[in-house]
Amino acid sequence: MDRAGLKTVMGFEHRILVQAGLASTHQNLMPTDCNGRLKKMMLLTVACGFFLMGLFFAGPVWSGPSALEVKAQGGDAKAQTDLGQAYERGRKVKKDLKKAAYWYEKAAGQGDADAQRLLGVLYEMGRGVKKDYLKAAQWYEAAANQGQARSQVNLGYLYENGLGVPQDYAKAKEWYEKAVQQKYARGEVSLGLLYEQGLGVETNTAKALAYYMSAAEHDYSRGMFNVGRLYEEGFEGVASDYSKAKFWYEKSAGQGYDPARKKLATLKKPTSRPQKVAIVKVIEPTNEKKLATKVIERAVPVQEAAPDSEPSIPEADQVDNAIAQHMEKSAFDMAEMYFKGADGAPRDYEKAVEWYLQAAEQGDRMAQSRLGLIYTEGLGVQRALSRAAYWFKRSAAESGSQEAQNDLAIMYIEGDGVEKNLVKAADWVTKAAEQGNSTAMNNLGLMYAHGDGVAQDLQKAAYWYEKAAALGEANAQNNLAIMYSKGEGTALDFEKAFDWFTQAAEQGHIDAQNNLGLIYSDGSAGKRDLEKAAFWYQRAAAEQGDAAAQNELGVLYAQGMGVPQDFKKAFNWFLKAAETGHDNAQNNLSIMFTKGDGVPQDLEKAAYWCKKSAEQGNITAQNNLAIMYSNGEGMSKDLGKAVHWFQEAAAQGNVTAQKNLAILFAEGRGVEKDVAQAVYWFEKAAEQDSVSAQNNLAILYTNGDGVPQDFDKAIYWFEKAAAQGDESARMNLAQLKAFSAERQGKEAEAKPGEK
Repeated sequence: MDRAGLKTVMGFEHRILVQAGLASTHQNLMPTDCNGRLKKMMLLTVACGFFLMGLFFAGPVWSGPSALEVKAQGGDAKAQTDLGQAYERGRKVKKDLKKAAYWYEKAAGQGDADAQRLLGVLYEMGRGVKKDYLKAAQWYEAAANQGQARSQVNLGYLYENGLGVPQDYAKAKEWYEKAVQQKYARGEVSLGLLYEQGLGVETNTAKALAYYMSAAEHDYSRGMFNVGRLYEEGFEGVASDYSKAKFWYEKSAGQGYDPARKKLATLKKPTSRPQKVAIVKVIEPTNEKKLATKVIERAVPVQEAAPDSEPSIPEADQVDNAIAQHMEKSAFDMAEMYFKGADGAPRDYEKAVEWYLQAAEQGDRMAQSRLGLIYTEGLGVQRALSRAAYWFKRSAAESGSQEAQNDLAIMYIEGDGVEKNLVKAADWVTKAAEQGNSTAMNNLGLMYAHGDGVAQDLQKAAYWYEKAAALGEANAQNNLAIMYSKGEGTALDFEKAFDWFTQAAEQGHIDAQNNLGLIYSDGSAGKRDLEKAAFWYQRAAAEQGDAAAQNELGVLYAQGMGVPQDFKKAFNWFLKAAETGHDNAQNNLSIMFTKGDGVPQDLEKAAYWCKKSAEQGNITAQNNLAIMYSNGEGMSKDLGKAVHWFQEAAAQGNVTAQKNLAILFAEGRGVEKDVAQAVYWFEKAAEQDSVSAQNNLAILYTNGDGVPQDFDKAIYWFEKAAAQGDESARMNLAQLKAFSAERQGKEAEAKPGEK
């Protein structure tokens, strides 16, 4: 489970995706002999179709009699995992979480770490299977023992909160530390929280800050947020620092982390001259009374006196009355001091919970909402999502708290502490939205857009997005812009799309910045402006460390689009993105090492990065890696592995891989000769308007090589290729028609009784 506590903003899937162009192979013309007779076809040779993959590929295209499924059914663990993900995400197959779980379990049983983690997530969240924390822990541990950092953190989370396993802070720390050794930012934040809260370790806020700072340097928004929070509150002799807090909150908000955005909205700059307060002494007070006195000190300012006079101190009876009033009505302030360790009080979560409970029972909605968060995170109490839901309900229903209503909706969406119920989620998020909560408005728009808990209604989705966008909700601004750009739920209006994208982008919204870059670079909205594309990619790449933007910026520098061509800068941007695991950037980095652009040519490094990208499912890299194996470039020649990677790419619809795979099957290179399979893959490529595939397919039918001779089919495919301007197909078509007519004439003459 890759999450960081209670979510206050649901994720969204909208993203402008543009399919990149595909590499092509050489075309071999079909020759004729001197007598005009058709010769046997000349097969295509496997050619290296490297190219810079700029914009995103829109997603895998499953083709064939489910080639992926055939491999999965044959026991291929990676194929089983990939098929599970296809079912989980609804990629070119109908979304089916039960089938996803089925295939994950098949692959997990064979030791595939990715499948083990993904299956653990399903069990933890109760998606496609009955929620079972014990099974989640077992699968996470299996993957964690293979060194997978994400599973190590997920397992640590279960130990920290006693979910499916006995609560054990020492084991949680052990697993978090293993992830930290791999520089995994979520592990750094999780370990930092243990030190900050003193869970299983001695409280050490300075050490917690160091872990948060490391996570922030790894571009993790929650790490940035926690750094900002510590600087806002002050810690261990370090005074509160407004400037540093604001800086880190802005960095976090820029990556779309909503709690940071909310913090910025309420963050107040301290006055340059602090107000004087009376120092009140009470004889032998209780600890609570001491703290209460401090609250009153904030509430009883000293009146400014003449320079030579003494400050006015409240009378003793005034202090006593104030303390008594505070003890009755301000339990929330007491809780806040214990919770934050402020005003001389030690940080004590258990004591804070006691005071929050007192305030909450008095109907304090802030205390009720805070308790919901405390029980969600397990601060000072045993983590109990059912108790969290209870307090969110109290705050949402009794006090009408917008924040609690929205948070309660999220719990119903995820099934945390309550039975998953999208209808109830929609009801609560509607209540919050109708009160003017911009986050809830955006979430309600998402529910209408996807038909979650309500009937799908794109017009209502657009309505709520627009309401939230007008209040400055960056997520909603980006979502609304996408609807205008596609004409979904609204009239098609690129001007409004640009306006909303820009408003969100100027708030630091990464997806909006990338979307502006994409639109300006491809001109899909009639506003092609490569300089502006480069500007927005630069904002997202350099200021916020977004890998997708770094890759796009690398493409612009490599091609000299909107910026002066600079291969070294291109290489540096590709490297930054590749090191974070961005598959397109890894493939592009491989290409630069292959060509020696901006870096000395190094085929071994090219092969290394190409393989990294291919293993993530990048179809262009899969095709390129197959070519490297077939030619022995940067690695030992291995036609068997070449066939494997061509199959991977071909199954996802890569036309070049389909043609090259057809050739290998036709010639029996690296695989047993199988003309039927060659025909199958040539047809797949031909259906994507590949001229060379159409021409070769027509030749197979003309010659009857491995398939029944069929002039009608041959003519059909020659005509397809000729219609695209292919001269060899046009000549072959003319010869075939003449040959066919001549043969028909001879057959007619040979029939007895006919003249």
